[in-house]
Amino acid sequence: MEPNSDRVIDLINWGRALFIERRIPHARYTMEVLLEHILGAARADLYCDRDRRLTAEQMDRLMGYIEERLARKPLWHLVGSVEFYGLPIRVSDRVLIPRPETELLVERAVQELTRRPRQAVRYVADVGTGSGNIAIAVAVAAGGTFVYATDLSPEALAVAKANARQNGVEGAICFLEGDLLEPLRAGGRGKVEMVVSNPPYVSDADWADLPPEVRDREPRLALRGGPDGLRCLARLVEEAPSVLVPGGALLLEVGRGQAPQVRAMMERAGVYRRVETHRDYAGIDRLVVGADVGRV
Repeated sequence: MEPNSDRVIDLINWGRALFIERRIPHARYTMEVLLEHILGAARADLYCDRDRRLTAEQMDRLMGYIEERLARKPLWHLVGSVEFYGLPIRVSDRVLIPRPETELLVERAVQELTRRPRQAVRYVADVGTGSGNIAIAVAVAAGGTFVYATDLSPEALAVAKANARQNGVEGAICFLEGDLLEPLRAGGRGKVEMVVSNPPYVSDADWADLPPEVRDREPRLALRGGPDGLRCLARLVEEAPSVLVPGGALLLEVGRGQAPQVRAMMERAGVYRRVETHRDYAGIDRLVVGADVGRV
């Protein structure tokens, strides 16, 4: 398992081969990220300074990270943070690791907010906030927006609060503990213009097929959505109109193949006057929008 060189380029090639052999996904990228973290260098710098040699201490750290990754510890848990919407988000085993496809949810949320008449403050609810990545990205990207971020897990909320402080938006987010939309109703807060959520949507059938670093290392509470994966999605479609202002919108990230069912739920509800589906960068129907809410 030991590499025969401490040069950056040799380590990248050695690590890539090792990870491929052990069936670790994104083999080269994984090695690049670990070296970026250890050396404090950008990925492009690894190749510009390809003959750079690691110190003995750096080599020890690298080998420790590799052993943990081979044991299926998630890459982002190893380095401690992930970039989401251009922002640093700290992660741990208490929160779901933000995925690139969830950036689509933020993009559409900002677009929907700019379509509405400008208010002094725009209010949004991020349901199941986890690491706080969505709430933080919306607060940063849509100035003048105040976000209520809810989560059932106090441990997740602690991570989210730290991330909000790190990104300078702690004053623009109110973190609330509780189940889905219940904290908004229980607190007697006013209605919001938008509800966004990346809720648990993994079905029981899909659970066993998840990679072990997801199934065994990330919180089940943030992943499992009931027998068909639609439990939380159905509740949000039903309950969101009660906290939305007239003309408000509900934006939901969904799993592969779930968009038609969630869209049908919104159409049957009779309160979402505009229902849309949007594909992520992989061409998967990933986001369902129910907008222009009418009667409640």
